Amino acid sequence: MTTQLDFTLGMTRETTYGTAVAPTRFAESEAKIKYDVKTTDSRGLRPGKNVKRLNRNVVARFEGSGDVAFDVPTRGFGLWLNAVLGAVSNTVVPATTPAVYQQVHTLSTSDPVPTFTVQEVLPTLGGVNAYPHTFTGCAFDSIELSAKEGGIVEAKLSLTARELLTSYPASAASYPADDGVFTFVGGAISLGGTLTAPTATAIATTTATAAANVADFSLTVKRSLDSDGWNLGGKGLRSRAPLLGLPELSGKMTAEYTDNTLRDAYLGKQSIAVVLTFEHNVAMSGAHKPTLQIVLPAIRLNGEVPASDGGNAIKQSIDFEAFDDGVSAQPIYVVYRTLDSAL
Repeated sequence: MTTQLDFTLGMTRETTYGTAVAPTRFAESEAKIKYDVKTTDSRGLRPGKNVKRLNRNVVARFEGSGDVAFDVPTRGFGLWLNAVLGAVSNTVVPATTPAVYQQVHTLSTSDPVPTFTVQEVLPTLGGVNAYPHTFTGCAFDSIELSAKEGGIVEAKLSLTARELLTSYPASAASYPADDGVFTFVGGAISLGGTLTAPTATAIATTTATAAANVADFSLTVKRSLDSDGWNLGGKGLRSRAPLLGLPELSGKMTAEYTDNTLRDAYLGKQSIAVVLTFEHNVAMSGAHKPTLQIVLPAIRLNGEVPASDGGNAIKQSIDFEAFDDGVSAQPIYVVYRTLDSAL
């Protein structure tokens, strides 16, 4: 017996595009994946037939899409990051017992993109049964990482899927025994200054003082994957993995108006570096704590200038875009320190 609370979501990387693999990584998630069976109608006319005819309504294509959202955990998040960004190094931090691993995620630059099998196990009403929906050929197009005052750091990933299998067996979900979550309380953000990019075993640093006026922050990494690949012989299914497009790195922050740093950066279209670091409050090995760090060497703010708010504390809602500055090795780094020895 199960209840409606016993929903599970798992995923793993495929070796062959569209060939199901039993999930090995599970997230405490609320996923909303749709699967469309698209049909088309004949445009021919026939005397005496003034309503669409059933045998002229045919299947044209199969396509799945949806979002996977969850609180960012201190273990098991690396594979999800890699599913979008695509390139990663995974190195043991020296002199750590038990071993701490530092993953440095960056944007991949080669096609085709990796694809994944994603499986939802859905409990029926009353908990009599639970049925798996196994989506193959899943390509992750974007990830949004967000942190709001008083909240947990959240991730939302968007995917497209090639095929839905209803008879592939359900995998038993398993989770690390010692995983926690990153929260706003453990976060700090630095804007500007001189950036020292992360290495394989060291997190990024900056000469900027941590800001004390930022109330929320979000970043979206969009890979702009192509939407072609439905070809003859595919039987209505996509016949190849998606291809990379031009990445888009954008985000938003809300800051209280305490000085003119952000105003002047907007007005002058200055390039500033962003280092956003979250640490869990419990050490995992010696003094080392689980860490999630987002590093953007060059962003430009898209406004706004401060304005009165009827006597309330003035806040700035600021959109931004990240760029390749031609100097830094990468336009984005996401550093993940964890006890996971592999993604």
